[in-house]
Amino acid sequence: MFYLFGVLLLGIVVLVHEFGHFIVARLCGVRVEVFSIGFGKALCKLKRGDTEYRISLVPLGGYVRMSGENPAEQEENENKDIDPSLLFSHKKWWQKVCIVFAGPLFNILFTALVLFVVSFFRLTAPSSLIEHVDPEGPAAEAGMTDGDIIVRMGGHEVKVWDDITPPLREAMEDGRCRALPVEVDRDGKIIKLDVRPQIDTYEDDFGDEQSRCVLGVVRAPADASIINMNNYPNLKNGDRILSVDGVAVDRFYKLRKLVEKPFREMKLVRDGREMTVKFDQDGEFKKPELLHGGMLISSVEKGGYAEKTGIRTGDAIIGINGVKVTAPFKFYSEMRKLKNDDTVRLEIFRDGERQNIDFTLKSETQVDEMTGMTSRRIKWDARFAFDYTVPEITAKRGNPIGYMFKYAVSETKKMFVLTVKGFLYMISGRLSVKSVGGPIMIFDITKRAAELGADYFLYIMAVISINLGIINLMPIPVMDGGYIVIYTIEGIRRKSISPKLLQRLLTVGMVILFSLMALAMTNDISRFFKVFNG
Repeated sequence: MFYLFGVLLLGIVVLVHEFGHFIVARLCGVRVEVFSIGFGKALCKLKRGDTEYRISLVPLGGYVRMSGENPAEQEENENKDIDPSLLFSHKKWWQKVCIVFAGPLFNILFTALVLFVVSFFRLTAPSSLIEHVDPEGPAAEAGMTDGDIIVRMGGHEVKVWDDITPPLREAMEDGRCRALPVEVDRDGKIIKLDVRPQIDTYEDDFGDEQSRCVLGVVRAPADASIINMNNYPNLKNGDRILSVDGVAVDRFYKLRKLVEKPFREMKLVRDGREMTVKFDQDGEFKKPELLHGGMLISSVEKGGYAEKTGIRTGDAIIGINGVKVTAPFKFYSEMRKLKNDDTVRLEIFRDGERQNIDFTLKSETQVDEMTGMTSRRIKWDARFAFDYTVPEITAKRGNPIGYMFKYAVSETKKMFVLTVKGFLYMISGRLSVKSVGGPIMIFDITKRAAELGADYFLYIMAVISINLGIINLMPIPVMDGGYIVIYTIEGIRRKSISPKLLQRLLTVGMVILFSLMALAMTNDISRFFKVFNG
C-alpha cells in the first residue's frame, strides 16, 4: 500500500516539471501536441484544443511534445498546414532556452512551496530549555546550569532550541568565536551572562571537516534516574526517582535541585518495582552526590570489544582520558577525537568505587550501502542506559509566518547546495557511484517517509523535486541542461546546429542517460538483495 505513495510522489514532481515546460511553451506561442505523465501506452487521455493530455503506463517520467520540436518532423508539420509561428523550431533561441529551463525551475520553486507547507508542522518545536550543561564547556564556565531556559542570545529573541543556531553562526569570526550576551530564565528570574562559545569541528554529510561555535549544552531530555556516587543510604544505581517529599520529579535537573536541602521521602522505581524509601535527616544533612543514570552500562555484547576491555553491565562511565563525561553524547564526542590504536583511559564507577580501565582504541571502516560512502566506526559494543524515549518539552515559535518563509528559502538553498555538491563529488570520485539510486530506492524512501507521517512524506517530495530539477540541468544532450547549452550556442553563433550534428549529440546523450539508468537500477537491485539476504 505504502509503495503507492512512491508512484504518487513521482507523479506529482513529474507533473510539476512538465507543467513548467508546458506553460512557458504556451506563453511563448508554441503549439503543444501532447502533455503526458508517464511513458508508454496511454491509460487515459483527454483532448482539449490542440493538446492531448495523457496518463501513461510507466510512471517513471513524462514529456511534453511540441510542434516543431523535432527537426525530422519539419516536412510532416508543413503537410499538416500548421502555422509556422506556432512551431518550436521557429522560436528565438532565448525563447527555446526559457521553455527548456522552465521544467527544472518549476521543480526548484515547487521545492520551496512544499517546504513552506512542511514548516507548518514545525511551528511547535523543542523548547530552549537546557537539560544538560557540559561541566567543562563554555556555558558552565559562564554560569549556566541544567534547567536554565535561554530567552535571548546575541541580541536575538529565543523561543525554541533552533533559535540559538543563528547567533552561534554569527559568533564565528576569523576562525574564532566571539563572546555572546545571553539571558536565561532560572526559576522565573532573568539572569544575564556573557558566554564565549568554543570552536568545535565535525564532519558534514560528505565527510568534509567543518567548524562551528558551540556552548556545551544539550536539549536531550534526561529522566530522573541516578548513579549514587557517594553511596548515599537507601539509594541504588539505576533508581528512577518519581517524587521527593511529595513533589513530582520527571527530569534529572529537577531532582538535583530538590536534593540540595534535607528530604525525608522518595518514591522511586527500582528493578521494575515502585517503592517508597525513607531517609533519616535528624543529624547533619549530607547531600547525595548524584550523576545521571544514563551513563550506566545497560548491556555488553558477549564476546564484543567492550567486554574484552573489562567493561561490565552496571558499570558507570564517568570520565575518558581525564575529561568528565556526564552524558552519552560527551562520551562519543571524546571517542571520535581519538585515532585507531590510541590508548584510552576510562574512569568508571563500579561497586561503589572509582576505577580506571586502560585499553587500545580499535575502529573499523564501514561502507554505507545506500551512498557507498565510507565512515569510521569505533568498536565499543556496549549500550548506555540513557532513555531516549523521554518526551521533550516544546514551545511555539515566535513570528510563525516569518519563520515559514525563512525555512522554505533557507532549506531550499541548503538542498540545492548539497545536491550540486554531491554531483560534483561523484564526478570527481570523492562520492561513490553507489549513491546513485533509481525508482526502487525512491519508492523505498517514500514508503518509509509515508509511514512516519505527512511532514516526512512532503519533505522527501521536496528532496526528490529539487534533485529532478538539478539532474535535468546537467549539460547532457537529451536532458534540459544539454538543450540549454545547444540553444545558447545557436544564439551566440546566430546559426542553427546542423541536423546531422544534433542527431549525433543526442545519440551520445542517450547513451549517457541509459548508462546512468542502468547504474541506478543495478544499485537498486544490489541494495534490494543485500537487505533481504542480510
